[in-house]
Amino acid sequence: MRGEFINEYQKLNSEDQKAFRRWLWANAVVGAILLTGLIALASKFLGDESGATAQNATMPVNRPRRLTRIGVQRGPHPYRHFQVVDE
Repeated sequence: MRGEFINEYQKLNSEDQKAFRRWLWANAVVGAILLTGLIALASKFLGDESGATAQNATMPVNRPRRLTRIGVQRGPHPYRHFQVVDE
């Protein structure tokens, strides 16, 4: 595949080769600018420590609880037959 591309490039006349080099160079510059912008945005959002983010980071993490069925008990509470279990 690479050899085919080089052969096609060598078959072009000098004007077309020059136009292709210009096109390739312009695309490389645009790609570098876009990559720089993407890296700047990513570093801005990853490095942003707002008050809310810092506050949430220091709050204790509550593990999810699950309900397990321990048997139906007749009584005034409709959910009395479930028990909360910490995982």
